[in-house]
Amino acid sequence: MASIAPYTSVLGHRHAMHLLRRTTFNLSKSIIDACALSTAEDALEDLFAVNSLNLPEPIDVQTLEHFINLGIEPTSNTSNQKSYVLSWWMEEALNDSTIAHKLEFFLHSIFITNNSIGQARETYDYLNLFRLSSTRYTNGSFEMDSYKSLALKMITDNAMLRYLNGRENTSTSPNENFAREFFELFTIGKGPQIGVGNYTTYTEDDIVEGAKLLTGWINRTRILGAGGDPNYTDPDTQIQRGDPQYSKHDTTDKHFSSAFNSRIITGAVDEEDMWRELSDYVNMIFDSDATAINIAKKIYRYFVSSKISTEIETDIIAPLADTLINNDYKISLAIKQLLKSEHFYDMDDSNSTDEIIGSVLKSPFEMLTQTMSFFEIERPNYLTDADDHYNRWYRNTVRYVITSMAGMPIFYPDSVAGYPAYYQEPGYSRNWFNGATLIARYKQPEILLTGNRILLSGNNGGVQLDFVKYVKKSLVFSDPYDSQALVDDLIYYLFPEPPLADRVQYFLDIFLDGLTQINWWDEWNKYILTGDDSNVKLPLETLFKAVLTSQEYGLK
Repeated sequence: MASIAPYTSVLGHRHAMHLLRRTTFNLSKSIIDACALSTAEDALEDLFAVNSLNLPEPIDVQTLEHFINLGIEPTSNTSNQKSYVLSWWMEEALNDSTIAHKLEFFLHSIFITNNSIGQARETYDYLNLFRLSSTRYTNGSFEMDSYKSLALKMITDNAMLRYLNGRENTSTSPNENFAREFFELFTIGKGPQIGVGNYTTYTEDDIVEGAKLLTGWINRTRILGAGGDPNYTDPDTQIQRGDPQYSKHDTTDKHFSSAFNSRIITGAVDEEDMWRELSDYVNMIFDSDATAINIAKKIYRYFVSSKISTEIETDIIAPLADTLINNDYKISLAIKQLLKSEHFYDMDDSNSTDEIIGSVLKSPFEMLTQTMSFFEIERPNYLTDADDHYNRWYRNTVRYVITSMAGMPIFYPDSVAGYPAYYQEPGYSRNWFNGATLIARYKQPEILLTGNRILLSGNNGGVQLDFVKYVKKSLVFSDPYDSQALVDDLIYYLFPEPPLADRVQYFLDIFLDGLTQINWWDEWNKYILTGDDSNVKLPLETLFKAVLTSQEYGLK
């Protein structure tokens, strides 16, 4: 029986590493060791104690000035500006040892937009909405830790109004694109089809009525700083938003199906009343238990597993849905409930190694950030080496090679459904691993060791791991002179489960490549005495590549 009951024991290393791999992009020995001494409840308090951003917004490479909120136009073109926003977000994610950026990406994977559309400031505002939803942001009596609040505000988000044709949806030319995705992907989800145009949870007629209700919302390009034009700024979040145009709005009453208890939403009488109409629409959808169940499933698939059996539906999904319903859809409460449960740690049956831990493939971005943080790989400074930081590293290497070529065009998904690994049955995370993406996934260690992009011409802007120096200085390794201990220590922190003895021997054999353990002791000692790493560099880099391209390291 799957159990949502809290797991109350001290986590220990295995469970701590499991929790951290699932909840943060930033891993290190010190973070893992500290978490291992905590209970799940205490560890989650730390994970949800969201830090301030290191850099509040990106800079323009040419001027080295912030350009989002200064109220001036940068010299760079729109494409470059958007690239800087995404590079900034990825650097912040890599530095973030809390759950914030993992949660932000979870919300992005649902409320999908494609960064090829719109302005850099709209991309920044779109990401900022997710950040506020991840930090229990409060402004007076308003608190944004609610999936429901986010869904309402996403309707008038400028990036979303562009992406899903919301700005083109008028009373004289209705566009059903956003209304359809709002039901199917963002909120209630599609149930079994039980009739022509009837998907149990909503109908095609509901989409038509929803599209009419959503008419007349126009995006506003942000050209001013400090939140933009106050006439188009959300009073709760201070983020620029679209605005209502009553002349383009369908003012009739909207009649919804029996899936929503035949609800009638009265048409707005003026522009101000269009906000009330939106609120009524969102309240109607979130009043359905099916919405809470669908969101609970999304949380479960992102943080735990794609496998949702009848048992999981009853024992895990249903209680999570109840938590959402009873707490105004505050997602942090449901996520904490899940991540401190016996089920999350596979401690709810007699076999604690067969279901959850190490059952999901890491995304290419997770593999990169958890590698970068664990091995303390430095990036170019965004001020002194801005072009290397924003362009050669994050744009040309991380986006174009490490993520896109590995099947994760980060912030540029191929469709409104998002990234197949998060929604496409039956493979889910196995979609990260196929013939088209395999080479880029396996080349990631080589890219980090050589400082070159490997699959594309050019260098990484100075990002390069000296693994010999890392082994020498890192506290990960109890005794670098001892080849067996060196392999054991590396595997201990990088693999989700302890491998069998013959698997450990495989890595040791690859590392030594015919040397004896005494030979290795001699070679390491020569390096320590002389500083000449020529005889230890190749074995260590071979071990690094073997471990990082192993099936074990690719799992979380």
